[in-house]
Amino acid sequence: MALSAYLSATNQKLLFARHLLALADTVTTSNQSGYRDSHQAEAIAQSVAVQLSQAWHWHLQDVASNYKLAEPGLAVSADKLVELLAADGKCPAEATEMQYLAADTESWAAELLRAKAQVYQLPVIRKAEMDADRLPMIAVDASAADGARLVAWNIERAAYWLSQLQELVTRQRDMMVEF
Repeated sequence: MALSAYLSATNQKLLFARHLLALADTVTTSNQSGYRDSHQAEAIAQSVAVQLSQAWHWHLQDVASNYKLAEPGLAVSADKLVELLAADGKCPAEATEMQYLAADTESWAAELLRAKAQVYQLPVIRKAEMDADRLPMIAVDASAADGARLVAWNIERAAYWLSQLQELVTRQRDMMVEF
């Protein structure tokens, strides 16, 4: 398999996600009580979701590139990847697997994609609260667009998404053949 910019970009985002999760471990172990601030955990989990959703995006385009699509950058979703490959007379298992994962609302991939979308949704203002320094803080809650389930932001879930995406990418790269 020839080295592509998409492969490198995917690897970079997976690496960044691993570094963020390592940072979460460092934050926990540096704190003597083992307590992890919930805001820190949520911030890291959201950051991991953004990195992993971009890795998913680059991997779609890496698959398109490996199957010699003229414009791999057009593969912006699993459905689009399958459509582009079908128009080229191809139906690789890698693309259909990603399409299935994205469409299955119970899959880790669909959850990851919902999580990324949730990061970019404007939160709902709940009420003003006082912080530890007695300064008024406006509390915000995440909102779910179109009735989608809200993601529970935690480090363990982010680590799970990373392990699943890393496994998918590694396995699919091993399966891909040059055309």
